[in-house]
Amino acid sequence: MTKPSDRNGVGQENDVSEGYTPRVRQWIKRNREDLILLVTAAFAVGFSCIYYLSTMLSYTTPGFTLDDSWIHLQFARTIFEGHPWEYSPGYPSTGSTSPLWSILLSSVFYLSTDVTGQVWGVYSISILFYVASTFMVGKIVFDYTESITWGMLSVLGFVIIPRNTWLMLSGMETPLFVFILLLSIIILDKADMKYDLLLGVLVGMAYLSRPEGIIVALGVPIRFALLVHKGEVNKKRIVTLFASAGLAILVVLPWIMYCLNVTGLPLPDTFYAKVHTPTASEIDAWNFWWTIFVGQMPFLLVGVFIGVVMIVKSKPFPWMFPVVLTVMYRLTTPYASLINNNRYLLPVFDLFFLAAIIVTAWIFDIVFVGILHFFDREETKLIAVSLAVMVLVVPLIPQYMDQATYYGKAAKTVNDLQVNIGQWLAENTPEDAVFATHDAGALRFFSNRSMIDLAGLVSPDIVHGNMTTRQTLSYLRNHGCNYIVYFDDLFVYFTFFLPHNAWEKVYTVTIPPEVHVGGGRPTMSVFQIHWEFTDY
Repeated sequence: MTKPSDRNGVGQENDVSEGYTPRVRQWIKRNREDLILLVTAAFAVGFSCIYYLSTMLSYTTPGFTLDDSWIHLQFARTIFEGHPWEYSPGYPSTGSTSPLWSILLSSVFYLSTDVTGQVWGVYSISILFYVASTFMVGKIVFDYTESITWGMLSVLGFVIIPRNTWLMLSGMETPLFVFILLLSIIILDKADMKYDLLLGVLVGMAYLSRPEGIIVALGVPIRFALLVHKGEVNKKRIVTLFASAGLAILVVLPWIMYCLNVTGLPLPDTFYAKVHTPTASEIDAWNFWWTIFVGQMPFLLVGVFIGVVMIVKSKPFPWMFPVVLTVMYRLTTPYASLINNNRYLLPVFDLFFLAAIIVTAWIFDIVFVGILHFFDREETKLIAVSLAVMVLVVPLIPQYMDQATYYGKAAKTVNDLQVNIGQWLAENTPEDAVFATHDAGALRFFSNRSMIDLAGLVSPDIVHGNMTTRQTLSYLRNHGCNYIVYFDDLFVYFTFFLPHNAWEKVYTVTIPPEVHVGGGRPTMSVFQIHWEFTDY
């Protein structure tokens, strides 16, 4: 006989709900450590971001700590408006350091037409990648050490690394690049064939997030060699290796073809503007600052020198990636990697911290268990983690706090200088005005005027023209440029080529020394050029 509850489905629903709850509990039990690490990462990143953003708001309105951040947002706006990568109307550019980041940021224009809302949108995207990266640090450490305690320590230490929160919230591509590097390490450690094709996609995405992300491609043959050593390679696996390379090419090919179409060269203009044979002074600056970095972040010594042990353990990638990046920057861009609060070097610091925590856990396990014969696992972990905190994490705290103040002052400097002048240009110059500058971000974004980048990052003619100063000035006149926006100290150079009656300072901003930070000068002005008084 059928029960009433069976006829109306109530009993069946109860059966489903009673079966559903145990499955959820089982899933939580199976993923308990991952959930702990994710919650820890979310809280650590959340508190750190609140600390830094509230410090910024005590100085200024929402903004970015680097003028270059506005370059990414300007490229994002061109994507949203339907004329991608035209930094100035009608002038396509290959100057995006991270086309993938600009594509992601273009979403903020669908959500808000207000600049403040767009800035908060960039913060939100950055924080999501920051949380994901922090979780993956804990995940990698947990997988390597089989200890949730070490995983949680790595999460907290990762957030405290000086410059980490600063650059993750800077509006630059840093959180995306770090995320892809960490995800690549996780996938490279996987032996299953189903990850082979995913690695190809990751190689392409790493390159599009930053050109030096191509180092992920180095991990693919190393992973393949490890699989050969384990006897896990067959003919089908070899085919997937080539298919993975094909996928990587397919991902990056549209951007490479675009670069070839615009400049005739396969790489973005940021590469040609920054990469060169280092000078002696650049090498001296590199050597000097690395002594500072080691003093601020003692884990670097552990990660660099003891981290080599990871090769012996067949886990080379957390050590290999930062080593290759460090060598690459030293040989090609030793000075450029130091500026903008060392934004190029942050992934190096992050990955060396990851390697340092892992090898420290391994060494302490050997010392306490293998040599001193401490068999109480919990006691051993407590002692080892306490020592690691004192040696690797506590020394980071003073710089971490100083960076919060620096974050607020840096955002105020950009807002008061470049953003201010960009808004002035929008209100006080004709809509068809053209200006030249070295700071290509906020000035272009807020003025909405055509711009010529004297550094060449987003102006192909400049970076590839090899022009003299007189030729550059002739180029500016021929392209209708009647304004030069420059730091006053540096504009003096142009006065040697321009008669005194050929230029006029029409607007100037000076940042008080107590709040001015960054590599620029405290005074920037708009200079109107009267070409009729020149022979250009």
